[in-house]
Amino acid sequence: MIHTHTIGRIGKDCRVITGTHGSFMAMDIAVDDYSKGQNVTTWVRVKSSRENHIRLAEYLTKGRLVLVDGTLSASLWEDRNGNSQTQLTITADSIAFIGAGKRDAAGTRAEDNAPVPAVAPQDDTDDLPF
Repeated sequence: MIHTHTIGRIGKDCRVITGTHGSFMAMDIAVDDYSKGQNVTTWVRVKSSRENHIRLAEYLTKGRLVLVDGTLSASLWEDRNGNSQTQLTITADSIAFIGAGKRDAAGTRAEDNAPVPAVAPQDDTDDLPF
């Protein structure tokens, strides 16, 4: 069992699926990694049958940045061309929003518009006594 903490952006709105064994939520997140000067995106499926995660599903919308803590597993599947692909799945223990905050009418967060600290004035070297 591999326990992981993963940060990623939600690719599509979260969906709640109800079946014979109960309900669960599922979503895909894009996890970015910068390696050798290039951005590499890995898609990870996140699922949970916890009641609080199912209730949270309506807020798990496309583009939101989330931190997912849980157990990682991998499975193999074949694409349309017959190539083997790996599906990474996290069974979530916790899900937290990152960067959430109040936004103004233009869609920017208040902390994005925080004042920049003023630069300290430089000493005038012509007025030094030595």
